[in-house]
Amino acid sequence: MKTIAILADLKRKKSKSNVEKLTSYLGRRKIKVLVNEISKQTYLVIALGGNGIILKAARQVSGFNLPVLGVNLGGLGFLAGVSLSGLYPTLDTILQKRFRTVERMLLHSKVVRKGKTVGEFLALNDAVVKNGVTARVIRLRLEVNNQYVATYVGDGLIVSTPTGSTAYSLAASGPIVHPDLSLIILSPICPHTLALRPLIVSSKDTINIWVETNHHEVILTMDGQEDIRLKLGDLVQVREARERLRLIVPEKKSYYHVLRTKLKWGGR
Repeated sequence: MKTIAILADLKRKKSKSNVEKLTSYLGRRKIKVLVNEISKQTYLVIALGGNGIILKAARQVSGFNLPVLGVNLGGLGFLAGVSLSGLYPTLDTILQKRFRTVERMLLHSKVVRKGKTVGEFLALNDAVVKNGVTARVIRLRLEVNNQYVATYVGDGLIVSTPTGSTAYSLAASGPIVHPDLSLIILSPICPHTLALRPLIVSSKDTINIWVETNHHEVILTMDGQEDIRLKLGDLVQVREARERLRLIVPEKKSYYHVLRTKLKWGGR
């Protein structure tokens, strides 16, 4: 029997009702359904919700190399391949093994404190070193491949994948980058000098961010979902991860179509 995993936030009424409907649909086709669980028998993951659930799915499936279908239940939904109205026709073609996937780059980050690794994380969109609750500025030293680049004074620094270029990085005036490209975007958050602008480096580069701020409100966040508090002298090292996310995409929908639709390009 085939097994499909559904990932969703069951605390949301809309998500819960659609999980029940989808489970019934798949059950009639003799397909076993796992909810918020993945097994070795799983051959497809359906992330039902929005970008948040897909970001979470990227970490959960990283060790399984499974295709993920993102279903948008509302909101902007850049990562979701289909809307709710298109879910069941799309599933019919997927069950006939007629679908296409694209690979999306992930970031691997680790925090080194006094020579010891105290945390390791994966992210699809971005790794962000930023100030915490209050609006106090922080000071970060940036190195690329152990070469000093600059010292950033401001609210923080975003290290983004091409996929994440339309997320936090875009809000910080970073460029929109096609997700097929192999690069990393470094976008300062509210820098205290106009000279520091977004910087694009190779995905093969190693990013070192040294914390030079001596207060307890500096944090590293991964996709805005996982975080760790940083201390003076900590090293945050970010590089391209070995893992990839395999996203199912509709055959007739290009990345530029998504940009036009989501960002409402061409409107007046």
